[in-house]
Amino acid sequence: MTRFEGKVAVVTGASGDLGRGVSVGLAREGCDVALLARSVDRLSETASAVEQFGRRAQVVECDVTDSDAVSIAASRVLDTFGDVDFLVNNAGGARFMAPLADVERRGWDKTVALNLTAPMLVAQAFHSSMVRRGGASIVNVASLAAIQVMDALSFYSASKAGLLMLTRSMAAEWGPHGIRVNAVAPGFIETDAWDHYRDDPAMASTTGKAIPLGRWATVDEVVDPILFLLSSAASYVTGACLVIDGGTSLA
Repeated sequence: MTRFEGKVAVVTGASGDLGRGVSVGLAREGCDVALLARSVDRLSETASAVEQFGRRAQVVECDVTDSDAVSIAASRVLDTFGDVDFLVNNAGGARFMAPLADVERRGWDKTVALNLTAPMLVAQAFHSSMVRRGGASIVNVASLAAIQVMDALSFYSASKAGLLMLTRSMAAEWGPHGIRVNAVAPGFIETDAWDHYRDDPAMASTTGKAIPLGRWATVDEVVDPILFLLSSAASYVTGACLVIDGGTSLA
């Protein structure tokens, strides 16, 4: 019997490398998985990977920054699977790099909406379902940028730092209902999320920080800690942030 046999999970940002890794990891452990993202084509690839483990996958096109879209998506998921056990708020990121003095309001608002508002909207949408379960687990994917200043990413850092406090607040308020809420703060991961930064001059100073372990993380090295926090092995862990950065924040 696998760790999550018969459980149901929701993963946002499931079209990206990390979201796909988390979804497949959950399926490998026995979960049915609802996959949320804006890119349906890439979601279908993730769904196929989930189904290879004999689990059900539901593809749900959803802009998680849109409260109406989130409500509709949650209704679809609940109609298909019933109540959910796990939520991984993985959707997020920074779409540009800029010194704080040059950050435009539009860019700030979009970043906060994606990294801070969206996890709140999705968690709210599934809260009642998790209460009915009598026990559930949420993992919010933050970032090393939430705890360490990074060049030209102040706006992103602020949004992810806010997500850490949201995690603690959710853990405190929802703990009495049996809902555990934790976060992970990954450092640099070998994913395609960095591709659109390749030619940005700020990239070298940001990603050139010393990493004591001497390399970037693989996707699996972030997926496994997320699965741990969701699992019963972390049954007395809530409101925590697990830093997965190869020691970068020690510098």
